Amino acid sequence: MNKIISLFIAVFFNVYTSAQINAGSTKESLMTLDEMPSWILSNIQFPQEAYKYGIAGIEQVCISASWDGKVFITSILNTLNPAFEKEIMDVISKAPRCRYNGSQPKDIYKYMLIDFHQYIPEDKREQIQQVTMHIPPRLSNIPTSPFNSRDKFVQWIHNNIQIPSTLKCYSDTLLFQYTITKKGKVNNISILQCKNDIVKCAIEDLLKKSPKWEPAIADRTTPIDVTICDKIIIKTDNDGMLLPLIVYRDDVFCNTRSKPTDPDMIVFNPEIKAKYNEEGNFLKNIMCDVIVDKKMVLNGSFVIEKDGTTSHIEISNSPDAETDSIVTEAIARTKWIAAMQGESAVRTIYSFGVNKQPRKQNQSSKYSYYDIFGKYFIALQANPMRTSYRFIQGDGTIQNYPFNNQGLFDYKAYYQGMLYYYKNMAGKNSNISRDYFDKLYKMYAGY
Repeated sequence: MNKIISLFIAVFFNVYTSAQINAGSTKESLMTLDEMPSWILSNIQFPQEAYKYGIAGIEQVCISASWDGKVFITSILNTLNPAFEKEIMDVISKAPRCRYNGSQPKDIYKYMLIDFHQYIPEDKREQIQQVTMHIPPRLSNIPTSPFNSRDKFVQWIHNNIQIPSTLKCYSDTLLFQYTITKKGKVNNISILQCKNDIVKCAIEDLLKKSPKWEPAIADRTTPIDVTICDKIIIKTDNDGMLLPLIVYRDDVFCNTRSKPTDPDMIVFNPEIKAKYNEEGNFLKNIMCDVIVDKKMVLNGSFVIEKDGTTSHIEISNSPDAETDSIVTEAIARTKWIAAMQGESAVRTIYSFGVNKQPRKQNQSSKYSYYDIFGKYFIALQANPMRTSYRFIQGDGTIQNYPFNNQGLFDYKAYYQGMLYYYKNMAGKNSNISRDYFDKLYKMYAGY
């Protein structure tokens, strides 16, 4: 009996030891995140459905990995058409688990480019227009960046869709496709998935009233058509009232739902994102002390710690060291509500971008229209640089003659000014005469 027990223990120990060795070997054999782009590129194919769109180019993708090895896409894709988006999602969703090392910002994500044109068979390449990277379309009248316009558009749809109150406790995930043309219009609308015909008609009618878009730009200057396929979750309560929007995200865009194994890990796309914990707007607050005297594009990122403070602040594209210092110090002072994974506060990374232009110089308020005699006031847009309107004060002092930048009298600007004056001022001043304008012209022209 004792021999049997001893033999069992020995066999169990050997199996356990073997399992431990194999587990360790498997862990060591896993790819790193640095190696994952090569695996993805080797598994990408040109999708058959993409041929009908007649265009292919370079698509941008940013990937990360969770602490349990799941590879996921960190942000919404902005591809030329849904076929490319689906191919990228399908390949990454099948990616092998990889080793995680996420204690530093540079370790937690990988930016990669996929040139779909290279995957077209040589005998078919002439059929497809080739472009390089493109800037995605952007909503014209709704504050957005090119990279979040899809989410903003879905929000606009949810804010404006009219659902009949008879649809109580209704729940549906609508799938719809549309093309944003090179002229910024929404065409080729198609509702691909919807349970209810009334809701289908409502969203189709709404898409036809879409806000104006700035078109996608390829090769820096060329407007192009892009086709987008989106989903929106529509839910109503017991009274048929539309419930707040729940943003749809495919699993390939989501981090793992398990608890982090290391408290120092930086978590990309946590379950609950970090929130700015101060009054006002984050971007406005960090830029309030920066003097903007020319167009400025500034990008950066930083880590939000578990206690709501910031670290690892990195600024790129800064125009000068002073701006870099001001923005860095402003970010260091900010306070946040930490991101959450399950019930645990976690470290996460926050990226931002700023696009600022100098404020337009308004006309000087030193002299109001009412302070100047109507007879002597004249608004002339003479300078092509669009400086303030020109006028003659009541005491006869001439302010900003209507000369062009070569120092010659600008006849076109003068007559435009006359037209402006007639439209906006003449009806209020009875002492205006043609003789007055002739004298004014001679004064300006110098004879």
